[in-house]
Amino acid sequence: MLGEVAQALPGVQIIAFTATADAATRADIAARLFAAPPTVFVGGFDRPNLKLAMRAKKETSRQILAFVDGHRGDNGIIYCGTRARTEDFARLLVANGHRALPYHAGLEKGIRDANQDAFLREDGLVMVATVAFGMGIDKPDVRFVCHADLPKNIEAYYQEIGRAGRDGLAADTLTFYGMEDLKLRRLQIEESQASDEQKRIDRQRLNALLALCEAPRCRRQTLLAYFGEGSEPCGNCDLCLEGVIAYDGTVDAQKAMSAMVRTGQRFATEHLVDILLGLETDKIRSYGHERLPTFGVGKDRTRDQWRAILRQIYAVGLTNLDVTEHGRWFLTERGQAVLKGRERVELRAEAIAPRQSRARRGGAAAATTPVAPADQGLLAVLKALRVRLAAEAGVPAYVVFPDRSLIEMAAARPTSLAALQGIHGVGQAKLARYGQAFIAAIAAHDD
Repeated sequence: MLGEVAQALPGVQIIAFTATADAATRADIAARLFAAPPTVFVGGFDRPNLKLAMRAKKETSRQILAFVDGHRGDNGIIYCGTRARTEDFARLLVANGHRALPYHAGLEKGIRDANQDAFLREDGLVMVATVAFGMGIDKPDVRFVCHADLPKNIEAYYQEIGRAGRDGLAADTLTFYGMEDLKLRRLQIEESQASDEQKRIDRQRLNALLALCEAPRCRRQTLLAYFGEGSEPCGNCDLCLEGVIAYDGTVDAQKAMSAMVRTGQRFATEHLVDILLGLETDKIRSYGHERLPTFGVGKDRTRDQWRAILRQIYAVGLTNLDVTEHGRWFLTERGQAVLKGRERVELRAEAIAPRQSRARRGGAAAATTPVAPADQGLLAVLKALRVRLAAEAGVPAYVVFPDRSLIEMAAARPTSLAALQGIHGVGQAKLARYGQAFIAAIAAHDD
């Protein structure tokens, strides 16, 4: 409709902005809004200060709690797929000593607004939210973003993790994913009112996100490649830091796909895993599947490992899921080729032995300011002072001083206003307003 308006108003200049758009989206915007090909400017997509990590779901509550425990006292966002999960996880975090609030469209407007204001103004608060939270949120010192459920697509993932570390300091991102997430996202695409062409694009975007989840190389390389940018291994993602082992997964893939074919390509994940593990469940006996040649051929692996293998052969295009029929698995043309031995496939080993972290390269190291253990106590004191001064002034905490300023103060321990003025973010106005209070806090802590 905007394109029609443009045609009805000839001679009016048009400029279009979008925060995150892949090549297909940019082409669509250009075709719909502009009568002639426009000049296109694309900024870089790399955010080297963000650590990228993804984990398969096992016990999601325990996994999230362990992650947030490692960020105690930090500002963070946890994105959940449903309203109920936002409230469940918020209660879990509060019960374990964290300050956390829920946010979703179903909350009363007054509560929703109050929770958002608290997040913007205060320190050390975790917002547990649906994707209703985030548009227009520009809090610079968000230290982590966690996805409790798989995002909608790779663009949504990029946009949502981008709410962390806007001050340029190091920030963590962690995304959890599982088979139920994949089924739900597939179902949402197929049941949408979108055109067939749009559904095709949406499937490609979801497949790109799955490929990122199961990537056998640096995640940042995989992510930036989707947006058309090249990159060296970043040294700041879980695969670079912990190492990744690719192995010849042809035999494992053949076992899993054989179970699919021998059961008529009619069954979902857990039933196939039971067959591979050789478990005589009531359902397996009712179908006579304990008599299949494939029954028990996967006893050398665990249930979680077989789930991971199924995810990976899906991600690399050997199999597909029919979400309209309870998640049944079936083979693609390439899967048939691998099953018959005409092609081989490499998969990523799930049991990765941690390796010594490699030194961070490029912008990642320059963008971060680590906190030495000896400085953490003083940093906590300075953050508490910042919260008090911000509350008195009625402004967000980061307006007093950003995290980077406090980290530098804790490290340098300035004892005079002149020394404090050399700290990042300390201008004349802030020096006059807050300088004496912070000098006094540093002196008191060091006495």
